Amino acid sequence: MDRTILTKVILCAVTVGICLVPAIFINTILGYLAVLTAVVLIGGSYGYLRLLRRSLDYAESSDMSNCVRGTNIDFSVRLRNRSILFYPLVEPYFYIADLFGSDDSLISDIITLAPREKRDFEFDARFDHIGMYSAGLRKICLQDLLGLFTCTIESSREYTVSVIPQIYDIERLPVSRTAASESQKMTVANPMDSSDYAGVREYVIGDPIKNIHWKLSARTTGYMTKVFESYSNTGICVILDFHAPAYDPEGLMSVFDCIVETALSIGRYAVKEGLESEIRYYNKYGEKVQVSSYNQEEFISMVENMPRIHTEADRDRAVDLLREEGNSLYSQGNLIICTADITPELLESLIAVRTRRKNPMLFAVVPESLSEEKRQKLQSDMGILEEYGIFHHMLSDAKSLEGGSLS
Repeated sequence: MDRTILTKVILCAVTVGICLVPAIFINTILGYLAVLTAVVLIGGSYGYLRLLRRSLDYAESSDMSNCVRGTNIDFSVRLRNRSILFYPLVEPYFYIADLFGSDDSLISDIITLAPREKRDFEFDARFDHIGMYSAGLRKICLQDLLGLFTCTIESSREYTVSVIPQIYDIERLPVSRTAASESQKMTVANPMDSSDYAGVREYVIGDPIKNIHWKLSARTTGYMTKVFESYSNTGICVILDFHAPAYDPEGLMSVFDCIVETALSIGRYAVKEGLESEIRYYNKYGEKVQVSSYNQEEFISMVENMPRIHTEADRDRAVDLLREEGNSLYSQGNLIICTADITPELLESLIAVRTRRKNPMLFAVVPESLSEEKRQKLQSDMGILEEYGIFHHMLSDAKSLEGGSLS
């Protein structure tokens, strides 16, 4: 039993018990007057509450449908007292469920209703994170005249809200606008045989084992790998990684916002520069998705199908998408990954993409609450990318990209 209800039951019992004292000692009708009055008041107050429950109408109204992250949506509940009774306490509760299914916020207020009165109760709902939310009126609580009993009216209506990303204008990105084939850069030509590769070079971490030239490697001091023609385009491919370290829920949602908004801001930059652009990620069903348009309708569809950010390391690995694009003959020449999961495997994969004469870039997303010590550790880990001329940028909020010239 709820502790509050139990307390009220005990209080009623104690009150009736105290009222019985005069009856025991006086043993007349006057002696029982106090206890009879207490019982009538308690019973009458409970009956009054049941009448209140039947006499209250409510109607919800809202423009909840879609909104941009960080904006407010108005929600209102109109309460109407159909009876001549007075409502001593009415407490409506409005909720917003977060991306993880729990109530992110629960707003309430206490009002009274005079006989036949109508009252509008206004909520101002703010959505600070991208995603699909459920929101609406959770319940209305009523209280009797004596404050002993409560009654709850549950609301069955639920609103679904698609909170779409904010997009920021980037001034400049260090993108490559050339698509020279990898074989043209090699110093070792392909022997004139029936092979379909264009040359060879030294093996580096991340190269497919199947491409090692075993015969040539046997005559050298190291492994040699076959080089195939690259027909990459001059556009941009942005890969989204929805795996993150085990940050707190607020940190995870902020990281998710930054990853998505960074990717879409890069996509808009590509369109502005006249470059082909595509965004790749695994949706909530584990399917590979490619987005190449950047209108509001597309954003809504993206939000509806995006997964929640998660901490499961072996699920829908974005690094596999990076490798897939890096090994593809016809992929975009600029491969960008937006991720909060900076691992040695990711860094090796970026270096491997670089050896294929493509232009990889890393946008490392961290929550604002991350300590300076951990930030410096990440910066140190990413320092190896500088040796290969790979651009990397650490950020906590995509808004920092606004008007920025990154190089």
